[in-house]
Amino acid sequence: MRFDGKVAIVTGSGQGIGKSIAMVFAAAGAKVVTNNRAPGTSGGDAATVAAEIKAAGGTAVPAFGSVADYKESQNIIQTAMDAFGRIDILVNNAAIMVSGPLINYSEKQIRDIIDVNITGCMFCCQHVIPYMARQKYGKIVNISSGAGLMGDANLTAYSATKYAVIGFTEALAVELAYYNINVNAVCPGGVPTRMNFRPGATYDYNFFHRGISGEDIAAAVMFLASDEARNITSSWLPVTAGVEKKVPDNKPFFTV
Repeated sequence: MRFDGKVAIVTGSGQGIGKSIAMVFAAAGAKVVTNNRAPGTSGGDAATVAAEIKAAGGTAVPAFGSVADYKESQNIIQTAMDAFGRIDILVNNAAIMVSGPLINYSEKQIRDIIDVNITGCMFCCQHVIPYMARQKYGKIVNISSGAGLMGDANLTAYSATKYAVIGFTEALAVELAYYNINVNAVCPGGVPTRMNFRPGATYDYNFFHRGISGEDIAAAVMFLASDEARNITSSWLPVTAGVEKKVPDNKPFFTV
């Protein structure tokens, strides 16, 4: 299979987009480390996802811990090494979102968004780099957002961190190129997950006027983590159905 023999860590994979990414990697032959903060928290359950992967014939182990905590993020990486002896792919997916005007955010909310969405991404990369550098091979895929391509009202702190993820991706790719490590980002559009659930959403804000699935995001991540993308680095791939562009009216521009 496409990822036979590869080991992938997917942070924030107890639910939503992260779960989709973990499941698709496992189905393609990768050994997967799933992750969320702790069993039974609002971040889903990495153990349940790992069990689903095993039930489907794949290989997975859960690693609990917050990416925003330096030691806990280190333990996530160490879990992969202890279980599988190498790490080929790191997907920094863990994130939190708070919506509403910036003036209404608490200090804790602002700090938590920054700590998880960008600091956690940095921590996980810092811990995984020595292993990838020694083996002269690695794929890092950071999950940004459509909100990291255009300022999104009522998502000011979230949007700021997702812009930062793109800048971090571009800079880190330069540092790691010598070691044959590709660093890229994927920018999801509106995926109806628990974090991003909007009752009655019609998705009239994108070109195709339809929703985007976790599997759509997983397909983009899989491509960037594959050897087919060996000469793609310091780049970002939007899976937004054009949301960051000028959205057309829901009518044809021509007839056939």
